[in-house]
Amino acid sequence: MSIKAVLFDLDDTLYGDFKTCDRLGLIAAGEYLSKKIEIDAKKAADAMNNGRELLRKHCPYEPEMHNRTLFAKWGLESIGINPLKYAQGMHDAYWDAVIDNMTIHSGVERLLTELKQANIPVGICTNMLADIQMKKLCKLGLEDICGILISSEDAGRDKPYAPIFDLACKKLNVKHEDTLMVGDSIEHDIKGALSVNMKAMWLNWQDKDIPKLDSPFYVANDFENAAKQIRTLCTLN
Repeated sequence: MSIKAVLFDLDDTLYGDFKTCDRLGLIAAGEYLSKKIEIDAKKAADAMNNGRELLRKHCPYEPEMHNRTLFAKWGLESIGINPLKYAQGMHDAYWDAVIDNMTIHSGVERLLTELKQANIPVGICTNMLADIQMKKLCKLGLEDICGILISSEDAGRDKPYAPIFDLACKKLNVKHEDTLMVGDSIEHDIKGALSVNMKAMWLNWQDKDIPKLDSPFYVANDFENAAKQIRTLCTLN
């Protein structure tokens, strides 16, 4: 059966790698604070990262768990520093570094352009706050060809829960069973999509063992291979 719409995750799917970008972002946030007050930059970065863990335990799978201002706020509070003058600046320094260090995967622009020209609806379905993901897409040069952005902030719940997938299908005006979800996370993208009767494709960047799930899914080890499979599934060939 031909796929009629495609959803793509963003982080570590259309660009990479986020782990490196995140590390550089935390370093930049720590350096920002060290210039503002007398604190070691690494201690400041570690505090922000600790704030991430505290926040995620407090509100798992809620969109606000991605808010870097809250990471900084919770982290600074945990080490006895008033965050009111500094949390937003740490947020900005973090994201500036992340966005500056993103590298788009080879073949992304070509595939998205082909899908657009073939009138195949495309959505960016991502766990994150909408404003940051819009900035990323613009920095990557995808703003005019990426289709519709559906963030967990839009849906009120992160992947793998159903609301974000339901909202994506509603915005693209397609049925779940006619839609392919492409992403790097087995837990968020693949299991989430399969649970709502979507098709799914796992970008297995690190060549990990393929898990056995209740439903079958596609696997690609790089974006060029994923694009080849997507072209076949969407009958673009």
